[in-house]
Amino acid sequence: MIKSDYWENIADTYQGETNISCDDFHYGPLIPGDSVLRLLPANLKNLNCLEIACGGAQNSIYLASNGAKCTALDASAAQVSHATQLAQQHAVNIDLQQISMEEISPKLGSYDLIHSAYGLNFAADLEGVIASCVKLLDANGVLLFSIPHPLFSGEFLELDDESGLFIAEYFNMSPDLRIDQDGNEAARSNFYSLDAISAVLATNDLLIERICEPKICENPPYTSELWEEYREQMMSFPGTLIIKAVNR
Repeated sequence: MIKSDYWENIADTYQGETNISCDDFHYGPLIPGDSVLRLLPANLKNLNCLEIACGGAQNSIYLASNGAKCTALDASAAQVSHATQLAQQHAVNIDLQQISMEEISPKLGSYDLIHSAYGLNFAADLEGVIASCVKLLDANGVLLFSIPHPLFSGEFLELDDESGLFIAEYFNMSPDLRIDQDGNEAARSNFYSLDAISAVLATNDLLIERICEPKICENPPYTSELWEEYREQMMSFPGTLIIKAVNR
């Protein structure tokens, strides 16, 4: 779970140093957007959409610009502030709310599409969050989310003339701990095996429609100098796992 002050402290730096396009729907760093991957519903006009852990809400801005009705949530007031400014700049109407993913409840309404890019990995209780999302999905609703690929939990090694990933224990992967300036844990990003993800979705009567492990591309809608340092590694191994699931 994200500590309450984690994004409050880094939101300005994150939004300033990370290039996230509002002209394409992004799924994560260095990989193609939906203009290439085509995972979104074909018709976005009047689609009721909910974004979880929205950050600057760039994906909601993209959807709203294409006629969707958008609600976007984030636990951080600083992130919601950035999202508000961006929405105003792009002249779109988005219902932005400061709500953590653990606080999702049926009172939010019902949605055709619930989406999250690199947000659910910060959940303390992934199954609980997904169960809450299912209660908000319409009968033919879609849950579309991206998280760090489990292979990205490994250590990239260069040995002699070869390089590759070393994963000590796939079935008990250590989280990516975010440390504050005092050396204390500020947040943790979790890694999940494909089996763990599919089990959570099956428990909640969701059917996986698509699993996507995109290769990196030249002009991604999401990038930063920090992520560019991983480009060589991500040319050989996927860094992002995308899941598209639908109600049974």
